[in-house]
Amino acid sequence: MGAPEAAVGHPRGVTIRRRAVLLLSNPRWEALINAQAKAFTVAQAGQHGITHHHIRAQVVSGRWQRVHPRVYVAYNGPLTEESRLWAAVLYAGPDTAVLCLRTAGHAWGLVAAPPSTIDVLVEGLSRLVAADDVRVHRTRRSIPPGDIHRSAAPPRTTIERTVLDLAEQLDEADDVCELVAKAIRGQLTTGPRLVAALERRSHARHRRLLGEIIRLAEDGAHSVLEIRFVQLVRRHGLPEPRRQIWHRDGDRSYRFDALYEQFELAVELDGRLVHTAVGQWEAGLERDNIIQNSGLDTQHFSGRQVLGGPCRVARQLATALEARGWAGVYRPCPDCP
Repeated sequence: MGAPEAAVGHPRGVTIRRRAVLLLSNPRWEALINAQAKAFTVAQAGQHGITHHHIRAQVVSGRWQRVHPRVYVAYNGPLTEESRLWAAVLYAGPDTAVLCLRTAGHAWGLVAAPPSTIDVLVEGLSRLVAADDVRVHRTRRSIPPGDIHRSAAPPRTTIERTVLDLAEQLDEADDVCELVAKAIRGQLTTGPRLVAALERRSHARHRRLLGEIIRLAEDGAHSVLEIRFVQLVRRHGLPEPRRQIWHRDGDRSYRFDALYEQFELAVELDGRLVHTAVGQWEAGLERDNIIQNSGLDTQHFSGRQVLGGPCRVARQLATALEARGWAGVYRPCPDCP
């Protein structure tokens, strides 16, 4: 009997390569990595039949690359920002970790530039150490479901939790004001939702300030300048104006920062010392002229005056109101000279 014929057709190496191709073209696998900006963990790969050997072969061939321990991306070359974020979350814990602080703030549009270090939040006493460009934040308390936006890609803290987390890192009250005002005027959240998130926190830095600012922002104060103006009005016993009032003059609409209709007095809070772009400056001049032509008297206060000398602003405003018939009593605050 002659020797058995050698198997025809597929040397072992070719068979392994074809099996790898079939695994990597699996629709479920492709759906997973596409949803995660091509990032994945070794454990996720294993669930789809892709072994350490397959991963290593792809890395050696230059098709894939390692980002963090046990985390890879299914392409080579510079990482996209989205892949960096996904890789950080997957490294910290694909089922529990979420983006937080400035990283979540950038995703929500609160922080302008993408942070160089990615902040991720995990529950429990994890032994995980920080990796390249990843900062791991741990909390012993269980994170309330209402604080996590799981449907985001990648998951991140909700806009309300993000605002409060960022506020805790701020030292200046004006910075806290601007953060809250930005979130509300950008329609990213509402005052009631922020208040609910604040009430869920057992410990919160700036709690009283945040409560006041949230109410003011929800009530129409759209910037730190407007918030500070309302505060100085209240501290000195002045009547509160209507704020952010739209007025139509012919085919043009413009908005008063504050308006005392009874006294025919408009208040303009001039931020041009803060943002001096020519277009904004000229628009402000045009608005000033329209206000004067409408028959209203106007009190102008710069950002520097409101923020740096609120008591003097209050005294000037009181004088203007008294000249127009206000019969109230000006009340000096403890900081008045």
